[in-house]
Amino acid sequence: MFKSIGIEDVRNCTVPREEHIKRIDFQKEASDKFIQSVKELSGNYSIFNDLDCGAELPDAVPFASNPKWKDMPFGAANTLGNASCGPLQAAVVISYFNKIASPSAKHFFELTPPVLSIIDTLVNKEYRSWKLQKKPGAMSAPVATLDVIKERFPDDEEVQACTSLNEIFEKFGEPSGVGTNFFWLDNVIKLFNLDDKLEIGRDTRISSVGKLIQNLARGIIVPIRVENSIYLGNPNHKGGHYVTWFAVEDGKAVIVDTAMPETCGIYTIPVRQVIDAIAAGPGMAVVWDVESAVSTLSTLTINQFFS
Repeated sequence: MFKSIGIEDVRNCTVPREEHIKRIDFQKEASDKFIQSVKELSGNYSIFNDLDCGAELPDAVPFASNPKWKDMPFGAANTLGNASCGPLQAAVVISYFNKIASPSAKHFFELTPPVLSIIDTLVNKEYRSWKLQKKPGAMSAPVATLDVIKERFPDDEEVQACTSLNEIFEKFGEPSGVGTNFFWLDNVIKLFNLDDKLEIGRDTRISSVGKLIQNLARGIIVPIRVENSIYLGNPNHKGGHYVTWFAVEDGKAVIVDTAMPETCGIYTIPVRQVIDAIAAGPGMAVVWDVESAVSTLSTLTINQFFS
């Protein structure tokens, strides 16, 4: 019996060291190029003033505050109510994929996964990073166990001498969330492609403002990582956040944000503000390119799938 391709088929986060280094290099290159393209604007964002384009907004937005999951643990650290923008951004992206997909694509790909399935996949495929509060060194196991922590620090005599998880926590602190791995959404994008040669971190990223505009002009959403202090206009609100840029209207960016139930998930801010929030830190500009998945899903036929 044929089994459709679904979110649970996303590749595990752990890859051979050589591939990991290649991805990190691609990430840095795409980030540097995007930041350079922002600098070349010299603060002039008038190119966006006459734009009125983008994708249709979703019928529903999954919120971090949803009582169904907000108090559930998000992997080994924190709760979904506090830190679920990674999987919820993916839910928004997949919902968009479902809207633009051909009938054949909807037969071969599962494009309406439950939000909890997306969350479970992200955690179990080890895209959720965490650390001990008082000890450097990230881990990604779904659950904090004594064996997991000892395996992470094989040469640390103090860690190896611990006989219980409570002892670990007393000495080194409780698990603390680091965040959702950058390459989570890259792998979601690749999942909905039929191109095995697609390079994670290179072919799944946008590296210029021009390409970002091109995608929006074609009605293609642009998932992004933003620096909260700039994005929210609040210097006290630190850290990164994953949201999805859907459209440009009257020189403003229309963002779908799963942390904003008070506005039904829609946040409209000046283009300058959102681009500055993307390009806030060296190596931290993450702008995803879903065009390859859109091309596959919107045109897929039965013959193409089995060719």
